[in-house]
Amino acid sequence: MKTHLLSLLTVFLISGAATAQQTESFSNCRNGAYALSDGSQLVISPSVDKDLRYRRLDGTTGRLFLQADSSYLSGPGWANARNPNIFARFGGCANDSLIFQQDGKTFTGKRIPFPVIPMHIPVKGATLYGELFLPAGRKPKAVVILHYGSGGESAVYNNYKQYILPLGDVAVFVYDKRGTGRSTGQLSANFELLAADMVATVKAVKAQAVVKGVPVGLMGESQGGWIVPLTATLTPVDFVIAAYSLLIPPREENRQEVLHDLQNGHYNKEAIATAMQVVAATDEVLRTGLNGGLAALDSVKAKYKQEPWYASLQGDYTGPILNASRAQLDSLKQIFPTDIPLDYDPLPAFRRVNVPMLWIIAGKDTEAPNGGTIAVLKEATATRKNIDVVIFPNADHGIIDVQDSPQGPILLRQSAGYFELLRDWILTRQVKKRYGDGLSISNYE
Repeated sequence: MKTHLLSLLTVFLISGAATAQQTESFSNCRNGAYALSDGSQLVISPSVDKDLRYRRLDGTTGRLFLQADSSYLSGPGWANARNPNIFARFGGCANDSLIFQQDGKTFTGKRIPFPVIPMHIPVKGATLYGELFLPAGRKPKAVVILHYGSGGESAVYNNYKQYILPLGDVAVFVYDKRGTGRSTGQLSANFELLAADMVATVKAVKAQAVVKGVPVGLMGESQGGWIVPLTATLTPVDFVIAAYSLLIPPREENRQEVLHDLQNGHYNKEAIATAMQVVAATDEVLRTGLNGGLAALDSVKAKYKQEPWYASLQGDYTGPILNASRAQLDSLKQIFPTDIPLDYDPLPAFRRVNVPMLWIIAGKDTEAPNGGTIAVLKEATATRKNIDVVIFPNADHGIIDVQDSPQGPILLRQSAGYFELLRDWILTRQVKKRYGDGLSISNYE
């Protein structure tokens, strides 16, 4: 599930992938929102390989496993093919139909025909491709521009909120970041560049006649939570949403992940302090774009690689850098975005945002350690009335409920109330009730 800032590093090192772009066709006529014969709705989006994922608006979800006869099945849980209780079969692309069987009951479905406006937006050194999804048959009451996480895949192809939010009268513009999907240019992790790109999308979306006079806001997922407050300081918008995001520097995110693993391993303070010297060495390697700090890295690796805690060093990038050969690091420089601002401080931009903000936090986030972020948000909400914070205490990254087990967290479903919270807050900019087990920051310990 790892999709945060530097997770791509692991993918590149393990797979030797030469490009982060989506390699299969961007045309998938099964994607979309479906109205079922019982009056309910569900959303279909891509999953792993040729499988799909269904999501209901209450958050229940499952991976639909492709079968030899082109049908799909799913068992209980996030991604389980055993004991299937759901079966699905799609019609051809021309008729947009679906037969969906759940727990022995069969429903027919029809894909909801959202109007979609494709857009090509020129930016510095690239052209961004995006699509504006509009509610079917009615004027939107708000527009959200989505900034995807750190992954190199196509957001237009892989995201799903462009199908969920229009069901609640919210238009969504989803776009492929530079160097991904159908956008041109080189994949980048430069926050200022990505914010400048997002400014261009705001201007392009506002120019569309169909959304004239409609409130326009930004939503950043994961890494996008660093981008959207910065964007909001550069161009006028009406609101900002950050979901499972951070208010600490990227360098500190990695350090907190390593610290968490070391503490879980019950290493003493002296061992942890020494381990942090190794972490600092990997910081310098990445800070210099994989061009510097290599001699110091070799030195700490030789000095500490026999220590019992050494194998526990993972984090967002420390482990992959320690385990990479020099040849792998040299190759990586040609294909991986090395412009990551490790020392970026998100607080100045966050404090300059003067429009309503909603922060949605995963209480059990294993990818974005949020203790420091929650502390900042508690302080901010004590003095500012236009910041709302909802914490889903049992959710991991992505606002996915998890269940603890001896083998590690087991993914269950999207947290109940998450989608309803998004829709209601976008339309009212207020949290008026409790959503699932979500807690306000004042009630979270």
